[in-house]
Amino acid sequence: MNTAQRQAKAGRGRPRDAAADKAILRAALELFIEHGIEGASFEQIARRAGVARTTVYRRWSGREDLLAQAMEVAREAPERSLTAAARVPPKRMVDELIDALSEMATRRDYLRTVAKLVGSVPDSPKLMSVYWKTYLIPRRAMVAEIIGRARERGAIPKGTDSEILQDMIGGAIMYHLLIRPGRKNRKEMRAYIRRLLHHAGLTEG
Repeated sequence: MNTAQRQAKAGRGRPRDAAADKAILRAALELFIEHGIEGASFEQIARRAGVARTTVYRRWSGREDLLAQAMEVAREAPERSLTAAARVPPKRMVDELIDALSEMATRRDYLRTVAKLVGSVPDSPKLMSVYWKTYLIPRRAMVAEIIGRARERGAIPKGTDSEILQDMIGGAIMYHLLIRPGRKNRKEMRAYIRRLLHHAGLTEG
């Protein structure tokens, strides 16, 4: 049973309060960014959101499920762009992918969220595991579709491994954001990602 199914089961027979959900998700993300996973307990999240602890417990089976959903909700708009990239004609799909990636990478609090998520792995590996299985695998499937279409039209070699290529692109973006000094704005990230995809064989220049 996945996260969405568990939440649906937990809330069956009781109408969900959209405002409470929004407040809880916002509070969870804020606390995670400010204090890491240890500073984002259900009790702390409920207090920040202004709801009872039972309200949080009824909706999420664990802290990792809640934090993973909070991170995903915060990046919902760029995900729509990524979905669109898989549906447009081949000549436009790389530009759509660049738009989606650069928008995602420069969203408010994205850098701090990613840094906290990566930093949580040694002590709390379950959070990354939940986020990977629930949200990253479906997203990688969308990107794999884009790569597959590029492969079909001869833009990249037929033997290109989609998983490895995604690791290379994602790793380069994370290194650029987290390790390379300097603030990254949308224009700079678009230029960097275009160069990156060019070297990966996905653009002509």
